[in-house]
Amino acid sequence: MEILRNISQINEKLIDLFGFKEEDLENFLNEIMDDELIKKTVENVGNISEKKAELNSLRELIFQLQDYLTPLANLIKMLLYSKNYDLIYDLITKIFVGQIGSIRYQSKSSTNFTERYFDRFIEIVKNCKIPSEAYIPFIASIFKTEQLDGIALWKRPALEYLQNFYNENEDWLLKFVNSNPEQKYGILEAIVQFNTMKGVALLIDNFTNEQLEEELEHSLQIIKEHKRDILNYMDREMVSADEDKLAKFTQIMLAMDNDPEVVSRLKDLYDRTESEKVRELISNKWGISETMNIKTEKQFLNAVRRKIKEPQERSLGVPFDSLHVKLKSGYPADNAVYTFIIYLFKEEKNLKNLNKLKILKTNILDEDSVHEFAYKMFKVLSSKPDINQAKWCIRMFCLFADSELLKEIYEFLIDLFKEGRNKEGRYLALCLINCGYKDIVNVFRRLLTIQNEYIKENIDFFIDELSRATSTDKNELLDMLVPDVFTEEEYEKQKLRLYDAFISGRLYTKDEFKHLFLDNPIYKELGKSLVFGEYKFGRLHNAFVIENDDIKFLIGQPLPEQEVEGIDGKVGIGIIHSLDCDFRYEKIFNYYENPPFTQFKTINFDVTDINRSNISVNRFIGTFVDAKKFFEMMKRYGFKINKTEEEIEFTSMVHEMPTLNLLTEVEFESKQTENSLTCTIGAIRFYNLDSTMKAKDKFITQKSNALSISAIPYRFYDFVLSAVYYSSIK
Repeated sequence: MEILRNISQINEKLIDLFGFKEEDLENFLNEIMDDELIKKTVENVGNISEKKAELNSLRELIFQLQDYLTPLANLIKMLLYSKNYDLIYDLITKIFVGQIGSIRYQSKSSTNFTERYFDRFIEIVKNCKIPSEAYIPFIASIFKTEQLDGIALWKRPALEYLQNFYNENEDWLLKFVNSNPEQKYGILEAIVQFNTMKGVALLIDNFTNEQLEEELEHSLQIIKEHKRDILNYMDREMVSADEDKLAKFTQIMLAMDNDPEVVSRLKDLYDRTESEKVRELISNKWGISETMNIKTEKQFLNAVRRKIKEPQERSLGVPFDSLHVKLKSGYPADNAVYTFIIYLFKEEKNLKNLNKLKILKTNILDEDSVHEFAYKMFKVLSSKPDINQAKWCIRMFCLFADSELLKEIYEFLIDLFKEGRNKEGRYLALCLINCGYKDIVNVFRRLLTIQNEYIKENIDFFIDELSRATSTDKNELLDMLVPDVFTEEEYEKQKLRLYDAFISGRLYTKDEFKHLFLDNPIYKELGKSLVFGEYKFGRLHNAFVIENDDIKFLIGQPLPEQEVEGIDGKVGIGIIHSLDCDFRYEKIFNYYENPPFTQFKTINFDVTDINRSNISVNRFIGTFVDAKKFFEMMKRYGFKINKTEEEIEFTSMVHEMPTLNLLTEVEFESKQTENSLTCTIGAIRFYNLDSTMKAKDKFITQKSNALSISAIPYRFYDFVLSAVYYSSIK
């Protein structure tokens, strides 16, 4: 009777967990089920991590059976094929038996009970003849995980097993790698660890030229860890490599960034290769050119004699003898000089290095004659149907332009975008940006005013590039783009920007404050319901509001005029936050009934209340929440699910704060889907946004890179924890 009750309970849980059909229930208990039938049964199961308790109950019922091996094997196969890998680990580590089945397996590397549970998994695989295609992806996932606990604790015995498997089944495993891109880098990382030279060769040979950029993102950690072996392998192979293979090696080295060993190899390769493809790849990254060593007119002329053996006589149809470029010394340029100037601009393909060539204009060539040269070449190229056919010329006339020519270039740029010649316009704009012309922001403003779709879609990219190239605060540039005409759409957009400024603690100079909050109609509307204050060295000195286009102080006196100039960011005007206020400021908390956003609130989370050497906030660990409501509320605070478009499961949500260069990650204690019913919150960590790897819109974080809480601004800390708190209780 007890056995029948057990079987009945097992059947109920199979239906609940995996959606079993009645006719398949008996098979589950009595025979190793066909793999295709199991695949079909679990194809729509997805992540069942929230049903961990039910799964453990099913495991206990199975072990009460006299013949538990068959249903246990079927259960493991279902979890393997539905890719619920964490649940396999959880299930196996709760088995209280020393051996499963007649075939015994013992890892030589297992030194503790947790690792020995991996042996129990392999015993199930061997005794029940689970096919390699089902369990090898699970073992590969052990190497892909960045966790420091759970399944990651099986890495050592898993590596030993995979090494033995590789020795016996090399051809099968390599075929599997080629046909299973999801598991490729987990397996290759393992092979590199136990057979470095073979693993490195396999890793590089498996990179496809068509998907190389994406593959490098996924394998960057392996490349950096085994840099020396990879460089040695490529050194040997380069001797006989064809152009495509040489280009692949070049891109792999470029992915290693500015490593000195790599840079020296690339410079050497650039000098000796005859491959234009390889030279262009290196030049696009670093712009290796003769200007590295040119500082004077003498050095310039020496480089001309060394480099130019057969001078040109014209370029783009323009004869050089119609131009009148002179050197600083007054000597006229000959054909070799013109040819060398053009050569330099052709070589310097990396726009970020374009300013290196300014030395030609400042130290070597007569400035007035260079302006004339740029003007003539601009006139010739701008009449062409596609200016991108001579990109070197675009780079040249942008860099050599004077103020009058710049006006013409700006008008031409506007016309390009108006005519839909967006590819040409984009390149010209990037050249101007990388020459350091900050006033190009006015071109973007004009194009936004006429609702140019391409600029509307790409304005963030252009502003980011301009901010980098001119070392200008991005917010300062965005302020310059705010329109002078009030619209509801623009009001809502700027309200979001202003809230970010409030959370990040942005301070405005007196001129910036006047330009925005007193002169601009949109910010005037936003500012008339907020309370501002003057800050000096981070301390609030007073409080004021804007009334009738003037400033009215509510608390304290204004700082002396000369102090509110924004010197080094230590003095400025900001929107007051509750954390800045002592008892004197209580009367301003309810000064306005309907501010554009909540300015003053009760502070629940003060960063000074936590050990600031910590690298995680553990306050919400173990909090059980309604998953769908939590995800939805967090999205309202600007968080997003951290996964690629192809992925179904995820383990965290992230928030980007470019103003502070911060990425916040709120972790979950198990894998989730957007349809999960419940989830448990884990730790909260902060990272530098610009140094966190990203692959297909998913941030790849490493706990070892997390920032200490002492690096987190107090306003932003309160914002993040308040977001998690209010999302978890509603």
